[in-house]
Amino acid sequence: MMTSDRAANADLTRIFPDYKPVRRLIVCQPGWPVEQVDAWIWLRCLQGLVNRDQPQLYLMTGDPRAADGKAALHEDHWLSWYREKWQIHVERLDDPEAVLARFRHLVRGYVLYDTENVLQTQNLAITRCGLDSTLPVAPGQEAVMIRQGLTCSDDLRGRFADDWDAAEWAVEHLWPRCNKRMFANFCVHRPTWYAMAHELEDFVVANRVLALDLPRSRVFRRSLNLYRRLMKTAEAPGVQLNWHCIWDQEKEFVAEAAQCGFFSLCSLRSPNMTVHGGVGDPDRAYRQALPPAEQCVAAPDKVYVCLYNSDGDATWAMQNLHSDNWLDPDRGSFPFGWGFLPLMVKLMPGMLQYYQETRLANDCFWGPSSGAGYTYSWLWPEDLVDGYLRDSRRLLDQSGQNGCNMVNWFLRDWWREVEDDRAVAREQALLDPGPGLVCGLGGSPYAQNYPFGAIPKLHSVHIANVGRDNIGDIVRLSRECPTRPAFYFLFAQIAKGIFHQLDSEMSRLADHPEIEIVSMDRFFLLLKNARDRGLIREPFYAKTDQLAETWLKAPGRNRLPLYEKLAGELARAATAAPKERRRILGQAGWTQLVSAEIEHVARDRDLFLRYFESRTPPTAEQEPDALFYVAFTVAWGLVRSALEAQGVYANQRDQCLADFIRTCRTVTDPAPFEALFAAWQEWEAGTPPLGQTVAWCQALEPAARDLADRFGGGADETFTGWPPRSI
Repeated sequence: MMTSDRAANADLTRIFPDYKPVRRLIVCQPGWPVEQVDAWIWLRCLQGLVNRDQPQLYLMTGDPRAADGKAALHEDHWLSWYREKWQIHVERLDDPEAVLARFRHLVRGYVLYDTENVLQTQNLAITRCGLDSTLPVAPGQEAVMIRQGLTCSDDLRGRFADDWDAAEWAVEHLWPRCNKRMFANFCVHRPTWYAMAHELEDFVVANRVLALDLPRSRVFRRSLNLYRRLMKTAEAPGVQLNWHCIWDQEKEFVAEAAQCGFFSLCSLRSPNMTVHGGVGDPDRAYRQALPPAEQCVAAPDKVYVCLYNSDGDATWAMQNLHSDNWLDPDRGSFPFGWGFLPLMVKLMPGMLQYYQETRLANDCFWGPSSGAGYTYSWLWPEDLVDGYLRDSRRLLDQSGQNGCNMVNWFLRDWWREVEDDRAVAREQALLDPGPGLVCGLGGSPYAQNYPFGAIPKLHSVHIANVGRDNIGDIVRLSRECPTRPAFYFLFAQIAKGIFHQLDSEMSRLADHPEIEIVSMDRFFLLLKNARDRGLIREPFYAKTDQLAETWLKAPGRNRLPLYEKLAGELARAATAAPKERRRILGQAGWTQLVSAEIEHVARDRDLFLRYFESRTPPTAEQEPDALFYVAFTVAWGLVRSALEAQGVYANQRDQCLADFIRTCRTVTDPAPFEALFAAWQEWEAGTPPLGQTVAWCQALEPAARDLADRFGGGADETFTGWPPRSI
C-alpha cells in the first residue's frame, strides 16, 4: 500500500464492519463446559456465518439445566440489559444441533482438522470457514455433522509435517483471500489455558480473518519470520485479534504488530462480538465534565493520589464488568478511575451506554492502553503513528474519556517502560487537550516522568493489590520521599475484589490529612496548576537513601540468591541430554522471567520446574534459539539485580550492561555477560551455536555465586516481595 493510502486510513473504526441493528436474538445455551473447545469451535463458527449479514444468534456458556443457568462469561448480564433497554425479542433454542439444522443452508460441508499431531490445522479450518462456509470439525465432532446430512469437504489430517508447515501453507494459499486488515492468533498448545480460549470464532469467520498461531518470541525464529512475511502484505492500520501463544510474552506479541502498524485487541473470553456491535448507537458521543478550576488549586504541602483500574484495551474486561468490580455495592464511595476501550463506540456501543448510564459521581473514565487499542505507538511506522494518535483522541472524546494510559514497551531492550523523549512529546502534542497521560503497569518512583510539555505524562509510582496494606504503602512512600506537593498515580491491580480492598482501607486516611485521594481528571489539573506555579521540580520524586533501600537495594539483594539458584539450575539443564534439556526448557518457567520478577516465578523450585507443565517443548530445530533466549534472560536478570542491590536503577539494556561492567568488574568476570548481550544484539543475523550457549550457561553459575556473595541479602533477612507484584 502506498504511503498516502496508508495515512488516509487513519479512521480506525473503518477497520471493522458496519453492524446492522439487532432486532431479535436466537439464544443458544448448549450446557457444554468451556473446556469442550472442539464443540464450541464449530458452533461459534456457525454463529459467524449466521451473523455475517444479520446479527441474530447469541451463544451462552453455563448450564441451562442448573438452578440459575449462570453464564460463565457474563453473557446473561448483557442479554438482560439488551432486552430491557432495547426491547429485543428473544427466542430460546438451546439444542445446538437444532441451531445447525435451522441454518444448515448457510453451510457448505465441513473440514476435518487434526487434534492429535498438527493442531494448527484447527486454525486453517477456522479460516476456511470464513472463506468457504465449511465448518471446522474435530474427528470427535464429526458424528454431529453426519446426523445433519453434511459432507466432508476436506480432511487436513496427515497433510502437514508440523504446525509451522501448516502455517506456511496457510500464508501462501489462504492469506491472499483473507481480510488484510485483521489477523487472529489462536494458541495451539493444548491443554494450556491459552489454547482453550475459543470464544472469538464468530467474529473471525464473519470478517474472513486469517487465524493462525504464530508466536513472536525469539524462541521461534521460523514462526517470527513467517509472521513478518505475512505482515508485509497486510493493510495497515489494522488489528490483531484474540491473544498470544503461551510461548510468547504479551509485550513481544504487541510489539511486533506495532512495528507493522497493527494494534492489538485482547479479545479472548469475548463471546458474541458479532452481536454486540449491533446494539446501541455507534454515533452517540459522551462527555465527562472536568472539575471546576477552583477545585484544582494545588496545596504546597499535600500528597495527591489517584487510583486507576483497567484492562480496558481488552474486550473481555468490558464484558466481565472489569472483573466484577463495577458491581461492587460500595462503588462510588471514593474517587476511582476506570478504563474503557474507546473502540466500544463501534464494537460495543450498547455496553458503553450501560457503563455511562450506571456511572456514579466518583467514577472517572480514563482511556486504557494505548489509545484506540493496545499498542506501543513509539514503534509504529512514521507515516501512520500521527494518524493513530489523532484518531485515538477522537475516539477518547466520543467515549467520554479525557485522559489516557499510553504505554510503550519493548522487552528486547527495556525492562520497564521505554524512555523515549521524542515519542512522549508526540503523544503529548497529539493527545492534547486531555488533562494528562499515564503509563507503567509496574510501579516505581525511579521510572521516568514527564510533567512538562503540552500535557503531563506520569509513570505509576506504585501498584495497589488485593491483600496488601495499600494505604500503609502510600504513607510509607510519602515518608521516604519528601517531595511536596507530591503526585502519586497508582494502578489498581486488575483482579476481582480490588475495589472492595481499597474501600475497606479508606477510613484510615483520617489519620493522614496530608494525603488526598482525587479523581484522575482532578489529579492532573492539580498537577498542571502546581507546575504552572513553579511547584514542580526535577527530579519529580526526591531520591533519598530510604527510597533507594525500599525500591532498589532490598529487592536487588534478595533477588540475587534466587538468581544464584536459578543459574545453577540453568547450568544443569544446559548440560543435560538433548531431549531432557528440551523438556526442561518447555516446562519450566524460564520464559516468564522475560517480564516478571524472579520472586514471582522461581521462589519455589518444584513450582518453577512445572510452571508450564503442559506446554509443548521446543523441537531440536528450535532448541538453540530456546536455550539462548533463556540464557540471555537469566543474564539480564542477574545484571539488573546486581545493579539494584547497589542502588542503581536498571531499565535500558545497553545502559544496564555498561553500569554492570563499571560496578561489578572486580566482583566477577563480565566477559560472559558481554558476549551474551552482544549475541542478543546480533540475533537477527543468526543464533549462536548451541555449544557456545551451553558454555555461557555454565559460566553464569559461578558469576551468580560471586554476585550473590558480594551483594546478596543475608540468611536472616526477610523479604516480603516489596515492591509489590506488578500487573
